[in-house]
Amino acid sequence: MQTEPIPTTSDIPTAELVCQQCAAPLQVTPGSQFATCEFCGTDNFVDKSGVVIHYAVQTTVREPDAMAALRRWMAGNQTVKGLDEKAQITETIYQLFPMWMVRVQANGEEQIYLEPAAATSITELTELTIPAGSIMAYDHALDAYALDPTVPYETVKSWLADNHQVSSGAIRSVSLVHVPIYVCKYTYEGEGYTAVVDGATGQVFAAIFPSKWETPYQAIGGLGCLGYFLISFIPLFGFATVSASGAAVSLVIYCVLAVLLAIPIFAAAVFISSKA
Repeated sequence: MQTEPIPTTSDIPTAELVCQQCAAPLQVTPGSQFATCEFCGTDNFVDKSGVVIHYAVQTTVREPDAMAALRRWMAGNQTVKGLDEKAQITETIYQLFPMWMVRVQANGEEQIYLEPAAATSITELTELTIPAGSIMAYDHALDAYALDPTVPYETVKSWLADNHQVSSGAIRSVSLVHVPIYVCKYTYEGEGYTAVVDGATGQVFAAIFPSKWETPYQAIGGLGCLGYFLISFIPLFGFATVSASGAAVSLVIYCVLAVLLAIPIFAAAVFISSKA
């Protein structure tokens, strides 16, 4: 009995798709995520929902500058005092992170949405900005640093519809863009944290970090409001008197107490700022 030959890799049929740059046919082996156009050389990403152009953003911030940007962020107003001096950076990883770049036409204006194309705990990456002129065609020489996309475009369309009320009809173009980032891991008082530095702009993103303790500031604000609320009754009592002199005296007393009350509030705020 004659048996059918076992098919080899060369026998597997290819699916013909179209290059999104020049509209030339693309020969894509089933299961492959990328296809380079033989005519214009454009790298195309093949998603289940179609084909999109594959880009990369140029890295303009080198690692020493990225670490300096991270230290400046640590010394900023959001973080606990002294974080830039006490934090220990334990690991820095340079990578090209995949993002879906979706151009949307709404109300006569074009908007660009960036959504992660791979799993990440730093949700603030959607706030990335791509500098004008920094985007380029993806080069496979970057593959060693590039993370593979794992979030399908259909999922992104659902995110846009749910979070931004963007309908499929409003979408004008979709691209896969690998953006350069530095993933920085650091420790502070025995706890581990992660921050991301944008390799194109130097902007820092972090979901969880040692932030300033807000309770003392809230307490000072509450006590200050209560104090000024109480002394505000003094002019009312003065105006309630028949004599004009009583009203004038009450206003003077109010002004003096207002100044005196501001002194301890300001002093307490300065003290807490130096500690928190």
